[in-house]
Amino acid sequence: MKILRTIGILALVAGLVLGGTGSALAKGPPDGPPGGPHSPGKRGLFGTADSAVGYVVTLVTKQGLTIEVTLTDTAKYMVPKETKGPVDRDDFEMILDGAIDGDVTAIVGKRIAVLVTFTNEFTADAIRLMLIPSPDAPPLHAHRVGVVDTFTPGTDGSITIIDKDGISHEFGVSEDTVYRPSAEDDGISELTGTDLIEAIADRCVTVVTRGDPKLPDPIAKAIVRHEELPDWALP
Repeated sequence: MKILRTIGILALVAGLVLGGTGSALAKGPPDGPPGGPHSPGKRGLFGTADSAVGYVVTLVTKQGLTIEVTLTDTAKYMVPKETKGPVDRDDFEMILDGAIDGDVTAIVGKRIAVLVTFTNEFTADAIRLMLIPSPDAPPLHAHRVGVVDTFTPGTDGSITIIDKDGISHEFGVSEDTVYRPSAEDDGISELTGTDLIEAIADRCVTVVTRGDPKLPDPIAKAIVRHEELPDWALP
């Protein structure tokens, strides 16, 4: 069974992440230093994210090479069990840690496959990246969609939503809860108090929590307001 899972993961990496350039990644990490400006072209890397500062991830390959990979805003990202196809960097960051705050430290310790172009000897820009899933790992985050019934922001606050089946779901809210969309997109990220309550009262939202099913009293890591009510919520 483990062999079949491994084969499945490699097939996902080659087929879904790289598409037509899967053969580059299928060869695995380079045997020696990947070369600098005199070695242009795309290269596929496997490894573990050792650290992350902002959007720069230090990748340690299976051969022990250390490459600093910048997660560009033009790259495509995939997270099996979380996405049905490639997503942009903002969505990837939201899946990783439930917030878009300019860093991806939640990627540390995870195995990744990434297609890159090298910018110098040991730095590269990501073109496509995929988290390699652990078969037994729970989802990174859970997402629940519903219409806001009650909402109290701030420390020790709470939000209750009603889903499409009429079932009520309550989540804790803290000072760390992030609200989306951002203010730059005419959103709610900077609102507080009464203004925030009015902005999402009776609106459809997605509540993002940690994906561990054993976690009691889930806290909302993010609350994302939708522009319109879904059909099932219309009068």
